[in-house]
Amino acid sequence: MRSLLVRSTLALLFAGALGAASLVPASAQEPTPDLISGGKPPAGWIANPELFGDFFGPLNEGAPQGTVIADSGFRPYPHGFPIPNWGAPQSFISSQLVYGTPSRLSFDTYAKGKVQPPAGLNALSLRRTFGDGVCRDPKSIDPKTGDCELIFGAELLAQSIETGATGGHCFGFAAAAAGLYNGQIPANQVGASGLGVNIANPMGDPAVQTITRLYGTQYFNQSVVDALGGVPATEVVNTLISGLQGGTAPYILTVINREGGHAITPFAVLDRGEGIYDIAVYDNNFPMRARAVTVDTNDDTFTYTSAINPSAPGIEWSSGTEARIGLVSVADMLQEQTCPVCLGPDQGTLVTISPLKADNADQIGIRLVDPQGQPLDPSTYRGLSPLNPPTKAQITQPVVTIDPSVDRFGIIVETGDLSSKQSLELYAISNGEAQYVLLDELASNSETTFGVGGLDGTLFYSDAPSSPRILQLSDQPGVSFDVNGHPLELPANARIRQRWNTETERVIYESTAKKALRWNVQIGGLDNSGGNEYVGLNVRVPAGGRIVVDYTNASATAPPKAWVRDATGNREPITLQPVTEQLVNEYRNEIYVSEGPR
Repeated sequence: MRSLLVRSTLALLFAGALGAASLVPASAQEPTPDLISGGKPPAGWIANPELFGDFFGPLNEGAPQGTVIADSGFRPYPHGFPIPNWGAPQSFISSQLVYGTPSRLSFDTYAKGKVQPPAGLNALSLRRTFGDGVCRDPKSIDPKTGDCELIFGAELLAQSIETGATGGHCFGFAAAAAGLYNGQIPANQVGASGLGVNIANPMGDPAVQTITRLYGTQYFNQSVVDALGGVPATEVVNTLISGLQGGTAPYILTVINREGGHAITPFAVLDRGEGIYDIAVYDNNFPMRARAVTVDTNDDTFTYTSAINPSAPGIEWSSGTEARIGLVSVADMLQEQTCPVCLGPDQGTLVTISPLKADNADQIGIRLVDPQGQPLDPSTYRGLSPLNPPTKAQITQPVVTIDPSVDRFGIIVETGDLSSKQSLELYAISNGEAQYVLLDELASNSETTFGVGGLDGTLFYSDAPSSPRILQLSDQPGVSFDVNGHPLELPANARIRQRWNTETERVIYESTAKKALRWNVQIGGLDNSGGNEYVGLNVRVPAGGRIVVDYTNASATAPPKAWVRDATGNREPITLQPVTEQLVNEYRNEIYVSEGPR
């Protein structure tokens, strides 16, 4: 397996809300609306019903009002999920502690740190999303489990989706709940007890896999781009009035402004009179609660207010806050998406960036440049803001798709005075190849450049001391390779290059540092005869020297040839050792392993 280093757990937070409210007009004197539209859970419910009120106030807060004129039959209870939307893995564990799913968690077990976070996306989930091209050999797919040996690019793609989802899985929740209700997703794909019945969902791995993979579809589908561009609010009402009559919930409703975006499930429309309508929605931050998006067709405006989670301020999405509203077809999200890493025609490069801590976000700027350092032509790329509302913890960064005509570009990260330690992950993913860089800590008042593509391979430069970890992947018919380089203490203003020629099967690691450096290097391959990972740890390279790795005759039992060549051309051999479980346990922070965000 390939992927990168284990990161420390993000801060504890509750990623959503839990409550219940009536679909019909409610008042403070109506404490127990019927269960079909939310309300008091039945006897034996695993979570104490009093938690709902303690967290989120009166049952009828934010409830839609008016006369129902279009109704899909969907209800937050019983068709929504029983826990709130989560972001970082720790927030899923927090929900488990509070709500008892997927299993009852004691404070003692939690305090001892014995709880496992959700598993990363597996091969079956990636196949359901992107097709069998994510498999190295589609003929070897296990007919019982759906598992396969993934191409290395697919593993990195999964990690980039999981990293993006640490800001929240709202889009995946909205799509999965509607898809299950509509019969478009089999119950076993989300671990539900029956088709459309979701409120007792144990929230085990099937639910986690489906919600996370559907979260990722927003990166790859043009209909999401169109929705985020916005449509008239009155048009949204008219579309829902006609589309919700057939007993299905065919749409995801999106709202977005400068503060962030959100995805929710619309299931009914109510007429409040005088041209005002409420769109009843299942907001995955508020399980078992019906909430209202209010549209005034007289001036074509809308308003929706939602506290994203107890640790975040409420956000108002409205015409007054320059927000945009749109609809995305659930069916579009459930079909096979374009695979950005699978072998095939060049579709450009997908650039994703890990979320930034909220207290640092205003002090970090990220921009794209051409090989001459000039701003990249805006007509050659498109940015998409994922539907992850900001929280007090972090701000999700836009996803950028760069046109195939651009074969070389740079990503520049500039910082001011950072308030806290900030790590950063950059992904550049394209058909058959991918590049990645991890910085454990950005320096304040610095500029860092990550160069992608071209004959020079991967470039890295920072005007502050750093320790970048760089990964390159190549997937070719029948064989996959990965190459990793990690200069342990790179001085300020030193440039490094990681040049990889897949035709000559040779990798060169070099820097412009004026002093000797220590490097960790790693290379691996996989084909029909198997494969192995090999690593060189703490390799000394004199100033002006380079590491050369030749894997022409490498195999599962024979390591690549490697040597250090100094500035005068003298060569000193390096012994690369196979990566074993024992080695990983001993050098956890130096060896690349297949675990996503923790």
